[in-house]
Amino acid sequence: MSRPDLNLLVTLDVLLAEGSVARGARRLKLSPSAMSRALARLREATG
Repeated sequence: MSRPDLNLLVTLDVLLAEGSVARGARRLKLSPSAMSRALARLREATG
């Protein structure tokens, strides 16, 4: 079993705080597509 990427929790926290992928991406200095990919990895990790 691989170790979970705990950085994805930061992504989730920022998304919930900002209320949108675009604003969350801006806050993390990511592109919206990078933020979406991170969320997809989080969904995959949590089932």
